[in-house]
Amino acid sequence: MGHEHQVGDSTSRGWVASRRDPRNELRGPEVLEAIVAGVELTVIIALFLSGVLTGVIVVVALAVRREDRRYTLAEDAPNLTSKSVRRLTGFGRRGLDAKYFPVDRRAAA
Repeated sequence: MGHEHQVGDSTSRGWVASRRDPRNELRGPEVLEAIVAGVELTVIIALFLSGVLTGVIVVVALAVRREDRRYTLAEDAPNLTSKSVRRLTGFGRRGLDAKYFPVDRRAAA
């Protein structure tokens, strides 16, 4: 005699089998593409920010070197770049008197 299917019976193993397994859902190329896209975005942002930081450091270094060679640190800033770098670094005249700093390199020797 064969087993007859009754109306109330189910062919599944119950509520545990009816739930989806999240480990099986988080696999496949779609998930890997999403992970790679997130990593790529993070790397792009990090490269951009490091480029900006490097640019700021280079501009500050060039402006400080230019002012040091021209002996303009005791005077008002000669241009907008120097003024911005002084503000960024927190350097001000701080009571420096220009008469104690040589105007020409030959006078310093």
